[in-house]
Amino acid sequence: MLLVIMQAWLLGLRTYVRYYLDLLRGSELVITRFSGSLIHTDQALNVIFYGSSNLLADAFLNPGYQQEVLGSFQPLRLRAAIQRYGSADVVLYPHLPWQARPEIVIPDYLEAILPLPAAMEGFMKQLRGNVRRSVQQALKGNVSFEEGHSLDDYREFHEQMLIPYLRTRHGEHAYLDTAENMYAQAGRSHLVFVSENGQRLGGFLLLKPRISGVAYFNKLGLHPAVYADKERMRQLNALLYYKMFSMSMEQGYPAINLGITPPVFGNGILWYKSSWGAQIIPNTSLHRYALSIAGPNRASVLAHMQAVVEMDADKLRVNLAMRDGIEDDLKRHRFNGLAHIALVNENRQIIKHLTD
Repeated sequence: MLLVIMQAWLLGLRTYVRYYLDLLRGSELVITRFSGSLIHTDQALNVIFYGSSNLLADAFLNPGYQQEVLGSFQPLRLRAAIQRYGSADVVLYPHLPWQARPEIVIPDYLEAILPLPAAMEGFMKQLRGNVRRSVQQALKGNVSFEEGHSLDDYREFHEQMLIPYLRTRHGEHAYLDTAENMYAQAGRSHLVFVSENGQRLGGFLLLKPRISGVAYFNKLGLHPAVYADKERMRQLNALLYYKMFSMSMEQGYPAINLGITPPVFGNGILWYKSSWGAQIIPNTSLHRYALSIAGPNRASVLAHMQAVVEMDADKLRVNLAMRDGIEDDLKRHRFNGLAHIALVNENRQIIKHLTD
């Protein structure tokens, strides 16, 4: 027992030292101002992110917001950066482990790790009913899978499936990699297409671990021809995930990493990954952000912003503003890794605990 405790302590110490050295050697972080209206309202709102992911802007602002890069700073010189570039209605800035803990701390990003059983039969049994039905319905169609290997295959996936899909989901803020970059990793990846009646309608890119460990879900895309039928789109999306998991099991991987997710509880991505049974964990580095909301707008921002996944020591929690149907929605999902979910009022006072 003592040995286990010592090993855990040493692992934590190494993580802390590595993070501190990264701060000392790290490159400068970008400072970005976002201007627009508070989500679900027409109230003007300004947000400044000191080094945070721009995907978090969607938690506070309606689509169509303006984005301006103000400058950059080295993480250990945050105070000087704030003095120079100022504050806003909402500010997100790096929280260093040795600083006093602010009220709201969020991880840099979340990861979704899905443990895999030895066989697909056992995996299907533990799925939520609607996810299982989507896969079963998709398998009834005239579908087939094939693996792509050539640069032309990667370009087809990139141009006809991945880019349209990302722009549909994320709009102007979509991160768009190049086909050449993806093909550069062809030696350690599987590019798999799903076809129906001979037409390629979607695909995914699965990365193999460099040495050992878990597989990594890298990219997924669907052809625009699928978008007109939302039910068919949902089925094919589920079918690609099913094939990805089946392939990973066949190759003996104990788990698959479903990729990083912004620490926003209301964006749907985290809910979808959780529906497959994924374990939600914070990024393994110690990089965290403190969220500060100015006094005059605090109640309004807290009442309307999308719920973020917060850190409570080393555990994850979510404080949700009460809305119609939220309790019923939560009852139909499992959120493995979220230690606490509670409904709160506009002052963040807990109305009801939804998990133990």
